[in-house]
Amino acid sequence: MEKSNGKFSIGPTVTTTQPKTLAIAKVPVNIKSPVAHKTGTSRTVDGVTAATNDVGLVTLPNGRHLAISVFVPDSGANDAVREEVIAKVAKAAWDEWSK
Repeated sequence: MEKSNGKFSIGPTVTTTQPKTLAIAKVPVNIKSPVAHKTGTSRTVDGVTAATNDVGLVTLPNGRHLAISVFVPDSGANDAVREEVIAKVAKAAWDEWSK
């Protein structure tokens, strides 16, 4: 986030604490839209990851904002599959609300 004229605004770049988990920010990849989001992933024990999640605010083409939150619980799938689930949900939300 950038500070501008005493107000905070979302810059054109993606912010994250875990670069490998940019599921919401990746979709749709061809759209140049500001995204602010926070990811989270728990430990994997006995092949099960308790939680993988991403919550974010996406700026729509009309200037309004879309809040997206996706939580993938108790999954035996690998990182790429869990992130793909988050990405598909984010894309479905984008496709519906950016009309």
